[in-house]
Amino acid sequence: MPRLHASITGHARGGSVAAVALACAAGAIFWLPAAEVGRGWFPAPLDDVYIHFDFARSLGSGHPFEWIPGQGYSSGETSPLYALILATGWLLGFRGRALGVWAAIVAVLSVASLLRTVRGLVRPCPPWLAWLLALLPLSIGIVDWALFSGMEVAVFAAAIGRALEALDRVRANDRAGPTRASREWRLGAWGGALVLLRPEAVVIVAVLAVIAARGAGRRSGLAAIARTSIAGAIATLAVLTSNLLATGDARSAGAQLKLLSSNPYLSEVDRARVFVENLVTFWVKVVRGELAAVPALIVVVPVLALIGLVRREHRAVAGACILSALGWILLVSWNGNAPHHNFRYYAPALVLVCVSASLGIATIARLRRGTPVAALLGAGAIAIGAPKIPGQVKHFRSASANIRDQHIEVGERIARLPADAKVLLGDAGAIPYVSGRTAVDALGLGGYRRVPFARAAVHGEAATIELIERLEPTERPTHFALYPNWFNTLTSRFGEEIDRVTIEGNVICGGATKAIYRADWSALGSGPGVSRSPTVIDELDVADVIDEGAHAYAPPLPHGGWTTLDVLTDASGARRFDGGRTIPDGKGETFVVKNGTSGPVLVRVRIDAGARGIVLRTSRATATKELLLEPVRDGVWRSAVATLDGVEAGEVVTLEARGGEYRNYHVWIERAAAVAR
Repeated sequence: MPRLHASITGHARGGSVAAVALACAAGAIFWLPAAEVGRGWFPAPLDDVYIHFDFARSLGSGHPFEWIPGQGYSSGETSPLYALILATGWLLGFRGRALGVWAAIVAVLSVASLLRTVRGLVRPCPPWLAWLLALLPLSIGIVDWALFSGMEVAVFAAAIGRALEALDRVRANDRAGPTRASREWRLGAWGGALVLLRPEAVVIVAVLAVIAARGAGRRSGLAAIARTSIAGAIATLAVLTSNLLATGDARSAGAQLKLLSSNPYLSEVDRARVFVENLVTFWVKVVRGELAAVPALIVVVPVLALIGLVRREHRAVAGACILSALGWILLVSWNGNAPHHNFRYYAPALVLVCVSASLGIATIARLRRGTPVAALLGAGAIAIGAPKIPGQVKHFRSASANIRDQHIEVGERIARLPADAKVLLGDAGAIPYVSGRTAVDALGLGGYRRVPFARAAVHGEAATIELIERLEPTERPTHFALYPNWFNTLTSRFGEEIDRVTIEGNVICGGATKAIYRADWSALGSGPGVSRSPTVIDELDVADVIDEGAHAYAPPLPHGGWTTLDVLTDASGARRFDGGRTIPDGKGETFVVKNGTSGPVLVRVRIDAGARGIVLRTSRATATKELLLEPVRDGVWRSAVATLDGVEAGEVVTLEARGGEYRNYHVWIERAAAVAR
């Protein structure tokens, strides 16, 4: 018996070494060609890698859930478990540039875990065939690109493998007695880990729970579902609750910024169209373009995946893989960024399909004289996709060069700015990590003191600048590091360019040129968007998402209400910025009065020179009033006014465009005695 135990232990140790060696070799295929372009930094083909590094650094420094220490909770880290794993490396001494090395070590160990898991799932079959089938997921270049990118994909793939292994053990013996419940709890624990690595994993957890329950036999299926899903449910609820309590919005910053449902200018028809376009793009560019070197052979891997359903001992895991892959593809296609970043969002689905295909080949191996056929199919399936790997290696190198030559280069130049510099940026990864400077993320993935930049970003530059105006002057960014093609108005009106970095052969960055600017906020007000005039009863700052939320403001979305901005002279003679929204002819906007009064009031609306007619009505009165439009004066803010016999708190005010569109920048409700202004 001791000899048997020693033999088993030796085989297990040998299998682990072989798995690590194979994972190292696969990673080296991508990392070695890209090492040169990293110029001292471990090659990373995505700026988002450094977002994880930012959160890991903060966690390792004692500031959990913060993008930059001291700036407060951020919901921008959608993979908190991966940040924790990276923070462990930070605490072990892998800091600065070395954190990339730690991420590579984690990737190798994760891929090795996946290889060992697949090797175990396809048994019983000859060990050499099991290793061959384990390599099938690594035969797809686009999957390898994601696994070795430095993102959480490798750890997530390893967790998927462990969850499938746990499901296999749950279903392995329907008469497992008391041990079955413990196996279900173990499966549930892996489900919780999956959710903490990627929020979309809820679809995988749901599939695993249902399939586990189907094998419960006389036991309670509901109890099985509870045991296998409760950890994932608790993890999801914990993240949503933390987001809500800390930021006021349960959604993560990524969801606010990227999901099709978060885009205010898309109708339901538009969202459905983009969703279908994402699916079609995935099929054309990934399935047809990357899954097989010969387009006619793209059906081979999916057919092999379906064959995995044939044998009873593989059916549960194969079914979980196929259903999870389908659910995953549908869910991530709701992400507007799904076709970008080299389709990294779809990589887990491809891994799942390949695992099921490996099970299908293992099923064939169980047939009489099936081992040679299975070997040919395994080798053939790998050979179908492998020719695409060199192209992905080249893309990995080019993308890593882009990140090094643009984002890291800009970060190094920002580091030369004064120590008290604060940078407004649109890429929240490498620039703050490399520079060590305080930053504000204009897109909101990095949090800043509960200011809802992610919610504002989807509305446009005007909404972002309105939030910057809310900051105290000493807290506003002193510099920008932005793409002028992304932030044309902000950079041209509020910045003075002092440096720029332009790259050639751009394949991954948001633009070829990222410029550095010195900020000039002299046109902004002095602080939070409240009037300093004692005559003002209530005030709505249009395009300020905080003020709009406080007044339940409703623009005519999605085919109207586009944000706009201008800098003109106000009544005091100062040039002042204001953001607003465009109201098309025949459409209206509404808001709720916060502070009312019984006396006569004057409603004053700041408008553009092109306004032709505006009518007003309230929820108390059915009659409409036409606003009196001031004459147009070049370079001066224009107003439209109307008098009401008082307003009540909670009263709904509607403004409608007549005779042409107008732009509403601001609304004041003043005491009528203070008309002169």
